Amino acid sequence: MSVTAHAPAHAEDHAHDDHGHHHHKETFITKYIFSQDHKMIAKQYLITGLIMGFIGIAMSLLFRMQLAWPGESFPVFEALLGKWAPDGVMDADIYLALVTIHGTIMVFFVLTAGLSGTFSSLLIPLQIGARDMASGFLDVVSYWLFFVSSVIMVISLFVEAGPAAAGWTIYPPLSA
Repeated sequence: MSVTAHAPAHAEDHAHDDHGHHHHKETFITKYIFSQDHKMIAKQYLITGLIMGFIGIAMSLLFRMQLAWPGESFPVFEALLGKWAPDGVMDADIYLALVTIHGTIMVFFVLTAGLSGTFSSLLIPLQIGARDMASGFLDVVSYWLFFVSSVIMVISLFVEAGPAAAGWTIYPPLSA
């Protein structure tokens, strides 16, 4: 006599893991925004780093246009920079601000956090044979701190007094 096991009619409603625990359905927010999966966090770092890279490149193009043709009027300067580029000529203060913020973005938000965050979140668990990071919560918190600091850096461009404008001397030991 043979015995045949039949799956329940609603098998997807009775999803169990190996230990008999029920899984909850992941929403868009839990899967893509606040995920503790190291591969998803690596993608978040990569996307944020790329966006910050494009912002840094755009700043570089602006201040290099001014550097290449000093005193030349560019309507795009007046459109993008407003009071900082009267008659389409970039003010010296906004020039230094663009150089400063560009350097900060490229070093701290693209090279350091973007690349390091991306590759360390993605590769370290895979290299050591782990299924995930030891603390997925700390990994996601570190990403969100990186993201919030990126947003604050971009918002600083819209402060009425202007962003930081010390040029490359803003970094120690030159700033001391």
